[in-house]
Amino acid sequence: MDTDPSAPDALYRRLRDQCTDLNEPMPPDEAALQELWADSARRPKHLALPDGTPVEILDIGTWNHADGPDFRNALIAFGGVLRRGDVELHLTPRDWDLHGHAADPAYADVILHVVWDPKPQAKTLPTAVPQLILRSFEGAENAFRPEETDTGRYPYTDTMPRPCRVCLEATPGERDRVLRSAGHFRLRVKASALTDAIRAQGRSQALYAGVLTAMGYGRNAGNFRRLASEVPFDRIRGLSPTERFAVLAGVSGLLAPRHRELWDTWWRLAQPPPAVPFVWDTRTLRPQNHPFRRLIGAVGILQETDALEALPPEKLPAAIAKASALLSGPLGIHGAPVGRSRAAALVINLIIPYRLALGTVSPDVLGDLPPEHPSAPMREAWFRLTGDPSLPLPDDGLRLQGLLQIYNDFCSAPYRTCETCPLAHL
Repeated sequence: MDTDPSAPDALYRRLRDQCTDLNEPMPPDEAALQELWADSARRPKHLALPDGTPVEILDIGTWNHADGPDFRNALIAFGGVLRRGDVELHLTPRDWDLHGHAADPAYADVILHVVWDPKPQAKTLPTAVPQLILRSFEGAENAFRPEETDTGRYPYTDTMPRPCRVCLEATPGERDRVLRSAGHFRLRVKASALTDAIRAQGRSQALYAGVLTAMGYGRNAGNFRRLASEVPFDRIRGLSPTERFAVLAGVSGLLAPRHRELWDTWWRLAQPPPAVPFVWDTRTLRPQNHPFRRLIGAVGILQETDALEALPPEKLPAAIAKASALLSGPLGIHGAPVGRSRAAALVINLIIPYRLALGTVSPDVLGDLPPEHPSAPMREAWFRLTGDPSLPLPDDGLRLQGLLQIYNDFCSAPYRTCETCPLAHL
């Protein structure tokens, strides 16, 4: 290259020459680091902590694409001692401090902090959480090489087939047979729980509590379950839908000052608030998922339970979505509080198990269950069984339930590895 000091680029060349690290390999960004970590074919085979303790990754766990640690439920051996927990990856140790993980309970189960560079050091990383420095393994056999990452393959990158996949693909139709069997098992477990609830509470209360709980999602399911206990179904059985809603919303603290007519109805019916007020978690909730709106949907569904029990499975999602909108107009909200996907989840997790508990549905029709929206555990189990992230998931509710059961029983078991999984030895 021309080194003439009078050349147009001379000034910038002099500035650039002062930087001794410009020709150093670029470190990965966090997405690429996760991709590298997830690929067992390229991850170094002989990892160790800075003090020399061997680290064996038996299962990377589930790649988490939401808030929280990057990989959940990993299984790792530290010097031969097995630990099950989460893994967090950063470019530097100090990122743990900058991201505020020490004060976040979502990171309480982290068992390994993986970083690219060793500095700057973290100040708030718990002493019980070991730290693995990946850059020290750069250039080793099967090593991480940032320049070779392909983040287009994110979020599924593992190029080594799981033992379950190898075993199930050896026999045509075996994977489907296992999925369907696992789905039947999961529905039977749900039906057994409802059988116990029916014996203890009666049919109406068991179904009522199930509907309310199903409308709460994870963070508010406990409040909806409590509401079913605070206001038993017998107490609102003879009321109109609007009166039922007024009582439930009033007792649970979901009525706002603008709901004057509902307040009047609630007090007229003499249903006092509980001694301990309800505390609802509405952080980051979309308006469609607000408990007030979900309670509207629950009351509408409860009004139509007799009609819903008579419908075949494939017609239930549309009927449930329509029933949930019973009070939408009178209470001034737009659309159905329950969409088709959420209605399908209600069919699979409550309506069908309830029918199985009563003996009013044949297991022969379970293959026609509508699919709910696939969850992250379902996708993870499907990827492990197929190795192909582009392969569409099953389009029926039974096999999706099977995926979830397989994930819960085998993929996230505390001390089970892929090699010891029963699915690898059918």
